Amino acid sequence: MHKAGEVEVGAQQVRRTDRRSYQILLAMAVSCFFVVSVFTRLLPRALRPFAASARKRESCFEEARRVALAVIPYAFEW
Repeated sequence: MHKAGEVEVGAQQVRRTDRRSYQILLAMAVSCFFVVSVFTRLLPRALRPFAASARKRESCFEEARRVALAVIPYAFEW
């Protein structure tokens, strides 16, 4: 039989693990999109795949983070 204390610790561990997994996924996505953002800066602004949705001029890191935060929720739909 499970004790109530063990269930609470298990739920906290799951939340901590989920948070850590999300942070790792976000870091990987931002790093990948950062590389893409740096390379696409060589193209004219009209031809950049991610710059069209930006309303203001932003750094490569801001662009990579914005795109990663937009894409990550789709990873959880599977």
